[in-house]
Amino acid sequence: MRDIIMCSTCKFSATEKLAPDGRTGGETLIAHMADAIAARGIELPVVSQACLWNCKRHCSVVLRDGARFTYFTGDHEPSREQAEAILDWFALHEQSESGEVSFRQWPDRMRGHFIARIPRAPA
Repeated sequence: MRDIIMCSTCKFSATEKLAPDGRTGGETLIAHMADAIAARGIELPVVSQACLWNCKRHCSVVLRDGARFTYFTGDHEPSREQAEAILDWFALHEQSESGEVSFRQWPDRMRGHFIARIPRAPA
């Protein structure tokens, strides 16, 4: 099972709760992620979750995988470019048996966003 869990209540920026259109940063990033997934023609569930308890690092995203490491990330810009970078990194993650991605391969927009690496649950 692979999916992306995205905080729907994250602030739009460090100083603004809402975007000019009235959406939270989380809602904005979720919309960009849905568009990016559709444009790639892939099937990847996105789970919207109210508050992931990471408010100091808004726009939190969990990259979950039942067979590999899961990663908790934050400080994402609520933009299409950031959604694309998240998907690019998660595609590399899928190619790895353990879910470990060499830092050299990381998209630039993913550097500095990782908070925790969570081992898979025992079978």
